Amino acid sequence: MDTYLEYLDGDRVIYAFVLAWVVAGTIWVVLDWLGNPSRGAFRPKGERYEGNWRQRRDARRRKAQEDDAAIRTTLRDAYGVSSLRVGWNRKREARVLASDDLLVRTLPAPPPKRKRRVFTRLPELRPEELLAPPEPVLATYDESQGVSIPEPILPRGRWNVGLDPLMLSADETSPKPATIRSRVWKNHADEAFWGVENQERMRTGKPPRRTNPATGKVETAAVDLVSARPYWKSGAVDPFGEPT
Repeated sequence: MDTYLEYLDGDRVIYAFVLAWVVAGTIWVVLDWLGNPSRGAFRPKGERYEGNWRQRRDARRRKAQEDDAAIRTTLRDAYGVSSLRVGWNRKREARVLASDDLLVRTLPAPPPKRKRRVFTRLPELRPEELLAPPEPVLATYDESQGVSIPEPILPRGRWNVGLDPLMLSADETSPKPATIRSRVWKNHADEAFWGVENQERMRTGKPPRRTNPATGKVETAAVDLVSARPYWKSGAVDPFGEPT
């Protein structure tokens, strides 16, 4: 025991402690190297530029200037100036704006190419063609002739329930507005959503009635004399309208 204490006395304890840490560190480094699949040297990848050393230097300087210009643009959008230093004035701001404009200035656009004109030789008219009357041109508007709109061909004859309410009579006369309304109501008398009381009225040619849901008053349905389409005057509920 005394021999062991004499062995650990003095500088030998320090040497043993340092040696133990060196051995442990070496073991850790070896184990880490064995467990790491990528055992190559660490080489950080930065911006790479092509060309000789002058071109690479100029490219790095321009990249740094563009980064500074981006920071100044952010400050300018947020605070209205390119720098927050105390001694910053309008002259410096103007110089900085001019230098930033040079960084973003692009090359001038190439001049537009002129299209080569191609001349087409028109055929010459023969003497007999000059004496011939001109042919009418299609889709030419003549004010003296006016504009003719084709009218729809309506059926003619004796009207019965189910036929067109705008049907002409045998002598080709148009029906009166009251006749058109009466025909429309007779054609729609079999529709159940009008109600039993209104159906009885419509079979005799009378218009249906209802209580207006907005005003609470009794109103009568009407007919569009052009399209023969029935409708309620208030427009609150339209049975023939598109669903909303």
